[in-house]
Amino acid sequence: MKISISNEQFSLSLFKIPYFWDMKIGYLTKQDPENKKAYSGTHYYMYRSLQRAFDEVIPLGPVDSAYKFVPKLTGKVRSLISGKTYKYQYDRGLAKRMAAAIDKKIIETNPDVIFASLMSPETAYLKTEKPVYLTSDATFPLLHDLYKSHSNLHPKSIKNARYLEQKAFEKATKLIFPLQWLADSAMKEYGIPARKIEVVPYGANLERTLTADEFEEVQSARMTSNTIIKLIFVGVRWEEKGGPFAVQVFRELQKKEIPSELWILGCKPEIPDKPEQVKIVGFLDKSVPKEQEELFRLYREASFFIMPTKAECVGMSFIEAASFGLPAIGTETGGVPEAVIHDQTGFIIKPKDSPKNVADWIAYSWFDKKKYEALAEKAYQRYQNQMNWNRWGEALKQIVK
Repeated sequence: MKISISNEQFSLSLFKIPYFWDMKIGYLTKQDPENKKAYSGTHYYMYRSLQRAFDEVIPLGPVDSAYKFVPKLTGKVRSLISGKTYKYQYDRGLAKRMAAAIDKKIIETNPDVIFASLMSPETAYLKTEKPVYLTSDATFPLLHDLYKSHSNLHPKSIKNARYLEQKAFEKATKLIFPLQWLADSAMKEYGIPARKIEVVPYGANLERTLTADEFEEVQSARMTSNTIIKLIFVGVRWEEKGGPFAVQVFRELQKKEIPSELWILGCKPEIPDKPEQVKIVGFLDKSVPKEQEELFRLYREASFFIMPTKAECVGMSFIEAASFGLPAIGTETGGVPEAVIHDQTGFIIKPKDSPKNVADWIAYSWFDKKKYEALAEKAYQRYQNQMNWNRWGEALKQIVK
């Protein structure tokens, strides 16, 4: 039988083809993606990036289950008996119930593609046949190695965490990691093939950063300044983020009789014999416009960003610093060496480096204006070209295409 299709019928049929830019994206998060405080704003800014890149984005979160009181209670008993921490978030029974709730939402909303953010345990048992793209700022083995919160875990939690992460990574159509460090871990620990992984850096979780013109203005002001070196530290957990080391670096600058200040944001630590040049600002809520503007002002006026952290995965604060063209000082841990390129966009502190070594580098870089200019411009260019949410969304669109 010969089938005849008119030009008009053919033209109309084209509009029924689901082009990638018309795709409906189901955005899966455990918390509300409209909440700027959830996961330091990552869910929120990722959501906005997806909305700019795709025609329609449907939030599938927040996701919760009343069942979680069972593993919570069981975990307390196990922790009490063993002296080790039981993480109820890795309970398989909870993961199954969360997955069932998510599958129900997927059926109700019928997205073309699922994009899951930091949801490895919950996606492990998904039954949906829709393509699932999964992003995470860590793998469990790396968390287990780096963080105290994961260093004394109950054997059952370790077993469950690895099992669920393996299952989730295998379920995913693609894994979208912000760092090669994470991609390497997924390949090494779980045997995930490289072809299934994409590395796309995250952006800065800020409502406002410097435009190119504003950067030129700020850079000009910094270049003509020979007065005070202003160090900015941003961290909620003072000890873990290396606050005491940052103070020691500041004291070394004082010994050199170099006019300097240290601004501490995110916490209010007790500092013995605190010099008046150490300014404790405390926590600034990015969801409050006035406090967001104050954060913006402090970043603009700073000379260097310093966070000698003991444990770090993505290092979102380093990305924020780069968005203001600030040379950054971080440590040789986790993903920091990917966020800061040693002696190009900042300084990577190695175990052998003392506070004096770091202070020497800061002083040299500040008074050699060509050196400082190169550091700041390279940091800002990396933010503009690689580490921003617009680029992340566009890259994801190409990956889905």
